Amino acid sequence: MHILILAGGFGTRLRTVVSDVPKPMAPIENKPFLEYQIQEIRKYFPNTKIYLLTYYLSDIIEKYFINDKSIVIIKEDNPLGTGGSIKNAINFLNLERDSTLLIFNGDTYIKPNLSQVVNKNNIVIVGSFQKTCNRYGTLKINEDKIIDFLEKDKYIKNSYINAGCYFFNNLDFFNKVNDDEFNIESKFKNHLLNNSIDIFKYNGIFIDIGIPEDYKKIIKYIKRTRNDID
Repeated sequence: MHILILAGGFGTRLRTVVSDVPKPMAPIENKPFLEYQIQEIRKYFPNTKIYLLTYYLSDIIEKYFINDKSIVIIKEDNPLGTGGSIKNAINFLNLERDSTLLIFNGDTYIKPNLSQVVNKNNIVIVGSFQKTCNRYGTLKINEDKIIDFLEKDKYIKNSYINAGCYFFNNLDFFNKVNDDEFNIESKFKNHLLNNSIDIFKYNGIFIDIGIPEDYKKIIKYIKRTRNDID
């Protein structure tokens, strides 16, 4: 299995508090956010290489991980969107059709049981249960299947949102996309026309550090749980 972290975003909304490093490298207790995310992944996959898909200020990420042989940087020449970035990595690694992928957004802190996430013969999206969903589109589900992706609606509450973690049991999804630059979320709806997508229902910690308020939340959370994390 190949583990990919999408780490190429511009982090525009976070620049009022973090402007000198890319968003995934935002400092928390003298470590970049990526370190905490990787620590969680390593609990389940201690020896698997992790590929960081970078673009904006990639040199900072490259320099930080230069001596870690378990981390590989795949830098894009141009911003390709989340889906395009993954497809670029698939081509870079020359992966076969039956390769499996576990993918994370590089700005989201979650702690699902990853051994359960990858234990299905289908595409899986981790869905995070949120009491308030006004910042996010939501997932319409039927038992363990996602049946639709709904737009942001400030009135929707107590629903599952896309937590930015995906498992692909093969590469058919990407092989059917002709675009080189695209957001993966935009292709999920098309996929549902003739295929299914499973949801892994997750009720634990979810912090998207993309805005200053939530960046402060992750700092407080790490400080409070530092011993458990270490």
